[in-house]
Amino acid sequence: MPPPTIHIAEIASQTALGDTTLSIPLDRYYLSPELVPMLSDPDPTSGIRTFRTRTYVELAEGGTVLLGRDAEQNFRARLSTELVASGPRLEQVQGSLLWRLIPQRDVTHGSDLNPVMLHRLSDDESAEAVAPKRARATTSQNEAATQSTSAFTKQWGIDPRFTVREYITLGNVHYKVLTRIDARQYPGAYIQSPMHPAYDFDLLEAILRHTPDEQPRSVTRVPPDNHWEIDTRLPFEKPLTTYVREDFPEVTTVTLENIARRQFELANASPFADAAGLNALQQMIDSRNNATPSPHPQWTDPLLMLPILPTSSSSRGTARAIALPAPSATGTLDRLDFDPLRFQRHWLYFLTTYSPVDFKRFMAGLLARNGYTVMEPSSFSSFPALVFQRAGHDYVFFMSLHRTRIPKISLPSYTDPNTAGILLENQLGEAAAKVVRDAHAANKIVWLKGGSEIHPGIADTVFIIRDDNARL
Repeated sequence: MPPPTIHIAEIASQTALGDTTLSIPLDRYYLSPELVPMLSDPDPTSGIRTFRTRTYVELAEGGTVLLGRDAEQNFRARLSTELVASGPRLEQVQGSLLWRLIPQRDVTHGSDLNPVMLHRLSDDESAEAVAPKRARATTSQNEAATQSTSAFTKQWGIDPRFTVREYITLGNVHYKVLTRIDARQYPGAYIQSPMHPAYDFDLLEAILRHTPDEQPRSVTRVPPDNHWEIDTRLPFEKPLTTYVREDFPEVTTVTLENIARRQFELANASPFADAAGLNALQQMIDSRNNATPSPHPQWTDPLLMLPILPTSSSSRGTARAIALPAPSATGTLDRLDFDPLRFQRHWLYFLTTYSPVDFKRFMAGLLARNGYTVMEPSSFSSFPALVFQRAGHDYVFFMSLHRTRIPKISLPSYTDPNTAGILLENQLGEAAAKVVRDAHAANKIVWLKGGSEIHPGIADTVFIIRDDNARL
């Protein structure tokens, strides 16, 4: 029986572009001049410049804009917040590396792809800037079965001659495979929209928030013939930051995004996703939803993801200190910050008392509301500290408590742990002290510092950092 014939057809546009689209001022799309030096040199054929996965062009009339494709595959100026370009139509100036607005008289229902550019651009660039018009194959029984579930209705077929080096075929339809050069071995795969470049955290988060049905889909081999089959279910039901917010309802918005970003990068072992990383993120969410031990606790509990901050020594004696990172720093998870506006009643009471016991109760309540199990604080007043854990792993946290009005924590010079004043049993009580000693012996203890930071120039915050200075 001869193999089925594959027919490739262009999808014709059915909607004419009106004057409204063409009248959008181009200056809305200009890249800030100070960012232009960060771009690569222009491609010698297309003039396209890149930064990470994004593509830019310089205009003949001056200025540099982000280049993208609209739903009909026309080149357009694009805002950085858009997945599909909505700006004015653009074209390359013949014989030049510059681009220009397409004159209104030349705008038609469709557009042709530039074959030179299709071959010269990298995978990331082609996906965003020159993705081909979607191909459709002759309907077969396998394809009908693949598309039978309404949850997967996107037609992601591609013509592999012009787009990607890695693809899989299901029911005579070719799909782009999510991958990257250093992708790890993984038995499954994910297919993706041909319109999308490599997925970093920002792109995946935007897709999950605005167009969740455009997220990558898992595909697996099904015995006995090992044919590929699409899992029509959405891998992620919510944005990654929403999962974090549900677990940590009182962290600041900056901390929320930093946690989600760090989880993404740890799971993928890169700023960009691969199949193994997306599968790990799904496993983490499943274990959370099913209240089962996490397969990757160092990627799920942000206190285990915190870096160990250095302790500095003074040249004038035995005084030591830990400098606090800026609480507003985005992109790095150096500290956890909790927003007092989310627990205002507790915060206002905390501001009225300087009792160490009240301090411990305040912090114990905050930890409990954000998913930790705290051992009963002791009534000891000096050197307040707490011991706590989180479901899903067996690590134990010891956190000493501090109030600071400067961006650092000053540490006492007299810290002999066997001194009666700071003996663990006196700080924590017998039960908690035993838990700490046992966890230390099993190498399952994490040393932290936390408390309030109140000083001019920043919003009031409750912070937690990791220092790993053993108290034993």
